[in-house]
Amino acid sequence: MKRGRRCKLFVCEEIIINILNRLPLKSLAKFKCISKNWRKYIAEIYRRRFQWPEPYLLGFFCLEKRSQSCFFYSSKESPLVIGSSLDESVNFIGEKVYIVASSNGFLLCNKLRSRQRVYYVYNPATRQRLDVPKTPISMDDPYIGFTCKVDEDHGIVSFTIVRYVISEHYQSSITIESFSSEINVWTDYKLIVDVPHALYPSLDGTSLSSAGVVDGIFFWLNYTLITIYDSVNKCFWALELPENLFFYYPRSCCLGLSGGELCFASNRWTTTITCWRLNNFPSRDNAKWVIKYVINVATVIKKYPKYFGVGDGIAKVQNMVFHPALPHILYLQIKGKVISYDVKTHKTEIVYDFGVAWRKTKCYKLFSYEWPQWPRLL
Repeated sequence: MKRGRRCKLFVCEEIIINILNRLPLKSLAKFKCISKNWRKYIAEIYRRRFQWPEPYLLGFFCLEKRSQSCFFYSSKESPLVIGSSLDESVNFIGEKVYIVASSNGFLLCNKLRSRQRVYYVYNPATRQRLDVPKTPISMDDPYIGFTCKVDEDHGIVSFTIVRYVISEHYQSSITIESFSSEINVWTDYKLIVDVPHALYPSLDGTSLSSAGVVDGIFFWLNYTLITIYDSVNKCFWALELPENLFFYYPRSCCLGLSGGELCFASNRWTTTITCWRLNNFPSRDNAKWVIKYVINVATVIKKYPKYFGVGDGIAKVQNMVFHPALPHILYLQIKGKVISYDVKTHKTEIVYDFGVAWRKTKCYKLFSYEWPQWPRLL
């Protein structure tokens, strides 16, 4: 070899992962600083060896005012902390991003909240974007459902988007607009509304954690009810909230999946948070709410007098989000800070401080980001 020339050796990702997977944890800890990609590979090896629950909650994307977004980790002690690469992942095109929903490590976004007919799916791990065809129907502030599935055997990613809008409290029918990436076409269905109670239009201030999907069944929180769309049987119906609750302040409660269970938590200007789980969901006739646990908010914030002072905890919870895999962990946004609370161990941790006056953070929205097994391509 001539002097001054260097030989570059290319090793494919699969071989690198195979080699790293054979090393002890002590050696892996030393190799984290090699590159950002190696950090991701090693983080996944850690997750597998310690058998952390799936989906593994890496952190949250937060949508602030004027479509500004940021990212923070679900725990400061998380062994999957991989540097600051995700902090800038929503600014990959140098534009403001309005996050609509999240699923299985992917985000559903549009550029501006006003452009509610133009969506795209974004993968923060690879910074890859896939544009969705413009919706044929115009809807103002629609309820939106988003689910992303991964075929691990073939490495194929597919996703489904569902939209509908409530224009009247009592309407006999509803139009469901649905998009499937498998056929790349929007379709719409006009369904009979089997709901005896009043329905309410979507409000942008409602917590985005109050929606989800399981086995093709989409659900949304609608004040006194949970509206449900069965995409398999093409039907639309509703379930009542536990104890006939009615909430006036959208962020005083949350609805979502945690550990495979459909859960609902409510604060309602009191010093306690009550959490229920819905047994036998999605059965229409046998579904039953059961209380899981009760959290004393005052006890939680008294552990941090430096941040919250001495108070009773009334009406200070700005947002709540369930841990997607661990039903005993709930994330609370209180006075501009996000706290992780473990009901089993009573352990609390301030995982993020927005660093601004808490009144400016009352409309922030949190989207859970689940760590993918390996970076997946759309």
